Amino acid sequence: MYAIFKLAAAALVALPLVSAATVAPGQGQAPKCSLSQANLAADLPANLTALLPPSNASLSQVTIGFGTQNYTCTNGSYVNVGAVAQLFDISCIQELPAISSALSQAINELEQVDGESLLNFLTTLAKMGRFQLANHYFDTSIGTLSPVFNFQVSGGDYVIGKKLEDIPDPFNPAVNVDWLLLTAAAGDAAKYVVREQTAGGQPPASCSVENETLQAPYAAKYWFFA
Repeated sequence: MYAIFKLAAAALVALPLVSAATVAPGQGQAPKCSLSQANLAADLPANLTALLPPSNASLSQVTIGFGTQNYTCTNGSYVNVGAVAQLFDISCIQELPAISSALSQAINELEQVDGESLLNFLTTLAKMGRFQLANHYFDTSIGTLSPVFNFQVSGGDYVIGKKLEDIPDPFNPAVNVDWLLLTAAAGDAAKYVVREQTAGGQPPASCSVENETLQAPYAAKYWFFA
């Protein structure tokens, strides 16, 4: 669980070497670099192009999120009732070879974290204000339970997502939550959000205690487009 701190240390070194990019209103702090080399298509398997937003969408942020997928036991199965996560800006560092290695390790470590350790981990991450870009949670403000990405922590607005594409994780779908393409249903922080490179978050196949709750640790990369 120390890989993310190595990631942060590398970011502190990298950030002074790059110049600031522009960001649309509501999207919090702008990346301190050009995003011209960031390429979602190159990050996706060739058969998952359905996750790409329209070609006229402009990339504004690349983040890594750590948190939990939340479930309730209903009729013998765990039903997803939302998620809670903190998103950290990796826009300027995700392409560096050392960062790519640390990112993979950081994500994989999440599968081994118990609930109390995860809470302590996220509390520590929350103190790293230079990197935290947004809080992710679910609410019913638009009438249905929907994902919210709130950029208030970095001086921005919010976006509530509506699912356009939902594709099982291509590597280990029994363990890792689905990859998603969302469009904005409300808010100005983004027009499209892509979740990919997920780790963890899936519940056991069945449950026996009705209304029992479960928090399954997960991590993912989130791409935001204006």
